[in-house]
Parts: sequence; C-alpha cells; structure tokens
Amino acid sequence: MQITFWGVRGSYPVPGAATVRYGGQTSCVEARSAGGDCLIVDAGTGMRALGNKLVREANAPMHHHVLLSHVHWDHIQGLPFFSPAYVPGTKISVYALLTAADELHQVIGGITRHEFFPMPLEAVPAQFEFHQVEPGVDFTLGAFHITPIALNHPFGSVGYRIDCDGSSWAYVSDTAPFTEVLHKQHFLSGVEQLSDDDRVALAAMREALVRRLAGVDTVVYDTHFLPDEYARFPHYGHSTPDQALEICAEAKVRRLVLYHHAPSHGDEQMDRIAADYLGKGAAVGIDVLTSFEGMTLPIGDEGTLI
Repeated sequence: MQITFWGVRGSYPVPGAATVRYGGQTSCVEARSAGGDCLIVDAGTGMRALGNKLVREANAPMHHHVLLSHVHWDHIQGLPFFSPAYVPGTKISVYALLTAADELHQVIGGITRHEFFPMPLEAVPAQFEFHQVEPGVDFTLGAFHITPIALNHPFGSVGYRIDCDGSSWAYVSDTAPFTEVLHKQHFLSGVEQLSDDDRVALAAMREALVRRLAGVDTVVYDTHFLPDEYARFPHYGHSTPDQALEICAEAKVRRLVLYHHAPSHGDEQMDRIAADYLGKGAAVGIDVLTSFEGMTLPIGDEGTLI
C-alpha cells in the first residue's frame, strides 16, 4: 500500500510563491493497494488534480470511494471540481460521520447551488451515494479495512485507521487535544469550564484513539498549530506536533506525518518545523516527516519517499 498527498493545508488554499515546496491546496490523500484499489480521504482542493489523474488513467467509468473526516469547507471544496463526476457512468460513494451524514447531501448540494456553481449536484453525470460511518464500527471497501475513530472538533470529526496489504496507516484530521476543550455541535467562543462528564468523555475519546492507533505503521495527524498559536486558539479544534507526538509515542507508531499545515506557515517556516520535529521524533523513536503536495509514501516499507 502507498499514500499520496494531493493537498496538505488547512482552512483555505494558499498556492503562491510562499508555498511552492510544501503546496497550498487543502486536504486530500490518495491510498492505493498493491492490487490497484484506490481510496480517497478528504475532498479539499487537492482533489481537483487527483481527479484529473484518475480520468487520464481510466479506460472506463470507475467507482470512487471518498472518506470525509467532516464537512468543513476546506475538506469538501474539491468535490465540485472532481473530474470523474463529469464522466457518465461514474459512481462516487461518499462516507461521513453520523452527525454530518444526515445533512451531507444538503451540504454537497448546497455548494453547487446555482448561486455558487454553474452545475448543480443533481445535474452531474456521475451517480453520488452518501453513507454514514460510526466510530468503532468497521467496514471494508475493496482491499481496505477501515476503522472510524471519533475526534475532538467542532460539529464532530472522524479519523480513519486503514489496514491493507498487511500494514496500516491512519488519518487523524481534524482534532484538538483531549484536555482544555470538549467540542460539541457548536463553535465555542472561548475555553469553557469543563464539567466532570466532559473530562470523562475526553479521556474516553483519547483512550479510544490511542487504542485504535496501536502499532499503526504511519499516522497522518493534524498539526495545524505551533504551541504558541494553539495557546491563542484552543477552541479552533486543531492540534500541535507535540500533541501528535505524545499520542503516537503512546500508541507505539513507527512514523508520524505532520499535516493540515496552517495557511500562514510559508516554506521557510515549514522547513524549520520539519527540522525541529524530525529531531523531537528521533528522541522518542518516531520517524517524523512533514507532508508536502505530491509526496508519496510506502506504508509498511522502509522504502524511499517519492
């Protein structure tokens, strides 16, 4: 199995001179099994280039599977620009958390309303299907065995452990740590006082995440903020590389990939972050890489990244 990063930013796309090396497109990762099965995780603006590649490769209309972490704008912006959606006979199955799935058709249809986009969802040639996922309830798509994992993010988010070809990787975006704030179905304007029930819920969520990441080869983790930035915005629902390292060390993960980079972090700052956390990871026995657009990683293999 291998994974390819088509978008590595959070919040909004920032292509330009300051983001040439790491890329400016928002969240989208492609997984490929040894047998050629394809799985798409998140549908940010990076999905456009992936869709163009999939159309070039295809000899006939395909069935594409898209796992969504949640339906915030930076994770669904690419869907209207996904080229296979305009190929007759194509089928696109979209999977999302229970809290989002009830409104998923409305959300996706909403971003293609005539006020915003020239072709509504109902008019595209491809057939869309929407499926609910539930944390802890596994399912299989082709060669991929998938375990959804509850995360701590406004309106809810879900991570995925993906097992295939005798190895595994996990996608953990977006999530806050499991201390100061318990995110529910609304935006928290500040850090509210945690109740005892909140603390129990956070501890259970953290324990479940560590348990499901146990022994995973590679974890792609939301590391949007540096520690000083997180201190200013703890209610935004994102983590730091230090918090990701703590979780991955506890789960005995081999490799951590920093992901969902803040749009304000240009290439020079990203270089410093990459070097700093490569060293911090080595100190606890974890190989830390920093994702960039176009990066391909073998999973469960010591091979060289592309």
